[in-house]
Amino acid sequence: MQDFLAYTVLGICLGSIYAIAAAGLVVTYSTSGVFNFAHGAVATASALVYWQLRFDWHVPALIAILLTVGVVAPLLGVLLEVVVIRGLRGTSEVTRLVTPIAVLLAVTGGSTWLWFSNNTRAIVPKKFFGENNVKILGQAVYYHQLIGVGLSIVIAAALYVLLFRTRTGVTMRATVDDRSLLMLNGGRPDRASLASWAIGASLAGLAGVLLSPVQGALQIYALTLLVFDAYTAAIGGRLRSVPMTYVGAMVLGLSRLYFDWISNAGQRWLALRNLRNALPAVLLFVALLLLPQDRLRGAIISRTRERFHVPSIRQAVAWGGVLIAVVYMIQTLMSGSAVISLANAMALSLMAISLVLLTGYAGEINLAIFTFAGIALIAAWQFDVGPRGLATKTSLSVPAILMAICVCAIVGGLIALPALRLRGLYLGLATFAFGIIVNQLVILQTQALHANILGFKFTVNFFSTGSLTMPRPHWFGINFGDQRNFLMLMTVMFAIIGVGLIALRRSAYGRMVVAMKDSPAACATLGLNITRLKLGVFMLSSGIAGLGGLMWAGQGRTVANNTGFDGFASLTLFMIAVVGGIGYVSGALLAGIFLSLLSVVMPNIWLKLGHDYPSLHWLFVSVIGNFTKFVGPALIGIGLGKNPSGIAQQIMDGFRPLRKTPAATGAWVAGLVGLWVLAWRGVIGNWTFALTVIASVVLIPLLIKSLFAERFAGDARARHGEDLDLIGLDRPFRRSDRATFDNALGIVGPQVEVADGAS
Repeated sequence: MQDFLAYTVLGICLGSIYAIAAAGLVVTYSTSGVFNFAHGAVATASALVYWQLRFDWHVPALIAILLTVGVVAPLLGVLLEVVVIRGLRGTSEVTRLVTPIAVLLAVTGGSTWLWFSNNTRAIVPKKFFGENNVKILGQAVYYHQLIGVGLSIVIAAALYVLLFRTRTGVTMRATVDDRSLLMLNGGRPDRASLASWAIGASLAGLAGVLLSPVQGALQIYALTLLVFDAYTAAIGGRLRSVPMTYVGAMVLGLSRLYFDWISNAGQRWLALRNLRNALPAVLLFVALLLLPQDRLRGAIISRTRERFHVPSIRQAVAWGGVLIAVVYMIQTLMSGSAVISLANAMALSLMAISLVLLTGYAGEINLAIFTFAGIALIAAWQFDVGPRGLATKTSLSVPAILMAICVCAIVGGLIALPALRLRGLYLGLATFAFGIIVNQLVILQTQALHANILGFKFTVNFFSTGSLTMPRPHWFGINFGDQRNFLMLMTVMFAIIGVGLIALRRSAYGRMVVAMKDSPAACATLGLNITRLKLGVFMLSSGIAGLGGLMWAGQGRTVANNTGFDGFASLTLFMIAVVGGIGYVSGALLAGIFLSLLSVVMPNIWLKLGHDYPSLHWLFVSVIGNFTKFVGPALIGIGLGKNPSGIAQQIMDGFRPLRKTPAATGAWVAGLVGLWVLAWRGVIGNWTFALTVIASVVLIPLLIKSLFAERFAGDARARHGEDLDLIGLDRPFRRSDRATFDNALGIVGPQVEVADGAS
């Protein structure tokens, strides 16, 4: 009984810190409508600032805490609101989710660069104010723990009064409900949003400082995930109720400490020792499933700024052939290391293309792509390579791939079944929690599991040695163990899947999927089975993600269980896919290329420059190289609000008008092929070829447009920001719109001058 009381006291202390962190989430979400995924990163950065002040610059503890919580953290919150959050007005829920993810990656990457680039670790003592403590129910409680409990109560009460009993709080909540109406009534939504983000960041900073002694040796991702545990409490309060958030935090803190008490007594559950780390994610998943279901929503197309055009099947097949031909031509000029980088990009693109179907077409969210890659890897390894493998251990067989795809599809369906009632943010959090659970209980499980089902005994090894080696295929007499052959195999796979997705998008089933994204309420009214649609899309997307994961594992050969499965790699891939253009197959291709460039290629280039120019090593490696590696991918996502349709849309908008000048465009393409022949035969160098191609891609479209300006005159209105799809929705049709549509559609006919006016 004494142990129970002691763990209860400690659980209340931990739950109080979770309550402070969760309260900050409630403030920012209820006043801006944006779920601050970077909340944990802000807490981690604040803990590191506190460490810098307290233990490196020897500032007294109380002053260091006040400076961190009262100055640095609120300024960071204000900066985020001004630079990032204000650019998200009028964007979809996916964009409003991805941008905070980019902030999360930027803050964690920047913190890693500033404090951990030399592999040092900040140590925070478990006691802020010395050994002074008081005995509560026989348990020693230190002063900073008591301060945390008291602050959590005061903060919860103060926030409840602020949000629901003051004019300022009403203004904050009205900012997300109806911004225009608030301004008509004299409200200042920008000021209210600034205040809410400053308060939220300050509470995140306080939670990070109070949680840092729990960890001891500060680690960026570990502390960020520790603050992520508080998301469970915020979801328990539905991101709006302060009292229910406080109750959820207490339940979370007590659950963790009670689990420690039960599992340590008698040394039980040794095989599931990672369950403690997964417990908050389990509680989050359960809390999401128990939430009351939101009513089906309608949608109006003009409310968001994302627009995705669908190519024809003929165009898709043509561009798929172009992709295969271009990759083949390029890889003949590349060195071995460059081919590896391009193959890594193509493997990531195969994983990202599953999000085109799930998020781009259906509007659903999966933040656990690498989790399905791990599931596929384990399934195929057990079938082909494990102790009871049915095929050769030197080649990945077709049955193993098909089985891995089916396993991923089934798991995706099993996850979708309980999550069918969730949408948007809640669905994203549920999949992220699922990824953490699988990572802790399966992928990090190094002990073999022995089972006896109906008299059949079998042993399952996940990552028993901490890593798995995945062989590559050997099909049709072709050894895909060769890096160039394997690159072409993945390219052909990507082209086939891409054409298949576009065919699906243009089919009746695809139109139903898109209709479900636009307006679930209308689909239900028309009698469509929303449950069946969502389940089918989840299963198909999960199977594609599993196939991409196998190719990714085959590209890496050996995959360790701590490589990308903790959730942050999935967040990065999801973010880059949205930035590339989540509604386009080409967006998935760009996502893989960008991620490979920013994480592998560019750091290697800066490292080589540092070796070649030792006097500038600090600039190329320490500054530019680390910035590119740690912060570069995130900065791309932060700017998403300016172009929510993605980079692929911009590229296509730049090249689409060239169809009106086929002769000039054909001459340009022929010139590029001629340059490749010269490079292939060694007449010109590879760098000359690459720089010339890049320059032509930038300059030739501009030159063609200037030479044939009269053919693009009808696009002037679209260039000035008016979307042709919205004519008739944003404003009435005009007689002059006919000529605009004819030009946009490439219809050749007599040009008739008409007076502009309403029809």
